[in-house]
Formats: sequence, C-alpha cells, structure tokens
Amino acid sequence: MAKLVNTEDTDCSASNRGGNRKGAGRKPIGVTRKISLTLPQEYWEQIDRCCHRGDYSVSEVIRSIIEDNLHNADLL
Repeated sequence: MAKLVNTEDTDCSASNRGGNRKGAGRKPIGVTRKISLTLPQEYWEQIDRCCHRGDYSVSEVIRSIIEDNLHNADLL
C-alpha cells in the first residue's frame, strides 16, 4: 500500500501557537460550583427559548435570572 503522507518532508516541530500563555484564555466571572437543578419541564422549555432567542448558553440564562432576582431571596 502506498504512503498517503510523506513524513520526511513534514515539519513536525512544535509550533508557537496555542499553549499556556500569561493573560490568555477566558477571564473568570466568579466561582464555579457544580449543581443539579430540577425544574418542571415548562421552565426548561422557557429557558431553552431564551437560549435560542439570543444565542445564550443555559448557564448565561440561569445566571441572569439569579442575578436579577437574588434580592427577593430575603422574602422567602
């Protein structure tokens, strides 16, 4: 069987792209804690609609809801 790629002519040295660099990557917005959230199906459907409407992630939508309503937690 014939070789499809000639490895002798291929530069396999490490490139200068990617990797760990100071200041690179997404900046943190807070502390990450993994949770499991149980909601009625209709709530998940509303969250999904919000996600698709604005091209947001589920985390972004739920974070926004919490930030907008956390001050009401004292009323519980």
